[in-house]
Amino acid sequence: MRLVAPKLFLFYIIMLSACTADTGAPPDKQAVAAADTAAAAPQNANSPLVEAIEVVDTSDLEYSEGAIVIDWEMLSDVTFEDEYNEEVQAYVPYPTFGATIQALEGREVQIEGYIIPLEETGDETILVLSAQPYSSCFFCGGAGPESVMDIKLKEGARRKFTTDDRMAFQGRLRLNDSDLYYLNYILEEAEVVD
Repeated sequence: MRLVAPKLFLFYIIMLSACTADTGAPPDKQAVAAADTAAAAPQNANSPLVEAIEVVDTSDLEYSEGAIVIDWEMLSDVTFEDEYNEEVQAYVPYPTFGATIQALEGREVQIEGYIIPLEETGDETILVLSAQPYSSCFFCGGAGPESVMDIKLKEGARRKFTTDDRMAFQGRLRLNDSDLYYLNYILEEAEVVD
């Protein structure tokens, strides 16, 4: 798994550069922080950034095919605090997830968004799902880090994906507050929902 991370970091930098080149505008603070965020992975397994989980009733959430249906508005229940990271020698935005999001950790969820393939990395088992189309996505500075999710495809779910296709995926949600090689939201064992 770690062998893929440098390729993902390179892809994130390429995406950020491409977006900046397309718009002619300099990257904003959030976009620069995104590149810095992807640059290093603290080795602290006991990260203090996820607060104590409070009991949240998820029974009133919508379910489909045994999964909780989530949307990007739900995923915006996160705050970020910039902290200096010695390894990358830059300020990095670290997340603190809200109670509802924490309650979804490890649960089977469904989410819909726009595809951003990562074929440039050579790894067809992972892609990015965005709340916004490519031209206004997080990598172009048009949205925050809570608006993108790594999609790690289930074995056998590989296929050709096209940028900006709107698709739904189902998988197990993992929250990431410390591994800077991945996005803050990761959908593991993901499959396309027809």
